Amino acid sequence: MLKVTEQELALLESLARAQGISKQAVLMRAVLTGGSDAAARYERLREDLSVTRLMLANVANNVNQLAHQANSFAVAGGTPVNAEDVARALRDVRVVLARVDAVATGSGVDDAR
Repeated sequence: MLKVTEQELALLESLARAQGISKQAVLMRAVLTGGSDAAARYERLREDLSVTRLMLANVANNVNQLAHQANSFAVAGGTPVNAEDVARALRDVRVVLARVDAVATGSGVDDAR
């Protein structure tokens, strides 16, 4: 059993709502990560990694499409992949890598978007 004041309970409930988790989960994260600020940063990091994963999946899909087009062209004379297509894919990969670096180092996450 944990005793808290009404103000502390209100703060706990607010944090739980903001993070979309139970009050118990807020407390456990705070204990395991070093406090409520650290728990909030942890949630932000999870969100950033989720967005980055989606970006990476999109880039992987684009690269896969380019490879498919290149293979089709080589076999059946399909639409060739040109240098602009490859350059665009490379730019996308660099954007995602910058975001991964920013998330991994915890600096400039918003700048890498």
